[in-house]
Amino acid sequence: MVRIIILNYKRPNNVKQIVLSLCDIFPNITIINNNPEYKLPYWGGNIDVINNERNYYCMERWIRCFEYEEPYKLIIDDDILPSPTLIKNMLKSKLPITGIYGKRGVSNSNNYNELENVWSDGEVDFLVGSVILVKQSILNDIHIDLEKTGYPERGDDIIVSYLLKHRLGIPLKLSPGRFMFLPEGDVGLNKNNEHFAKRWNVIQKFQNMLLIIKKV
Repeated sequence: MVRIIILNYKRPNNVKQIVLSLCDIFPNITIINNNPEYKLPYWGGNIDVINNERNYYCMERWIRCFEYEEPYKLIIDDDILPSPTLIKNMLKSKLPITGIYGKRGVSNSNNYNELENVWSDGEVDFLVGSVILVKQSILNDIHIDLEKTGYPERGDDIIVSYLLKHRLGIPLKLSPGRFMFLPEGDVGLNKNNEHFAKRWNVIQKFQNMLLIIKKV
């Protein structure tokens, strides 16, 4: 029913912990390794390992969704471990897309740091890609749009959120449940000084597009 897609850069120990914690209950897992300097070992069974020859950044995980037939895809970052109960509750919600973390207040903010952090409950302006469950059928509706974006360095979760919310009218709601943060190390995108400015630029781009559409 669900395929877990884990995006890894330089956190192989975290990936191992995520897989071992979830594979007995959710055996269909894909690990995307964006670090060309290190190849992750193959697990066998229903666990696919994709060792990319270059870093395709985060949009790669959404593009890979179209290669699998499971009706739901669960996107997981490599620095967080959702509990099996949380995943089951997300599936039971029957929401076309849901996550555990999002941002609110885009229309009232002047930069990314002014946005409100929202965890585990409520509706948000966009979902943050730590843990996101999405129905494949609605991804199919924005397949062409996602391919047109290519592989941007930042903002894959923002792009998917805006396409689903404003193109298809799908609300972005959060799901409550337990999860555990895993060690970040010094390799997260948020360690880059320009990270949040680049994410804000993605938001502004889509906000401007919406204004143009409303005027037409």
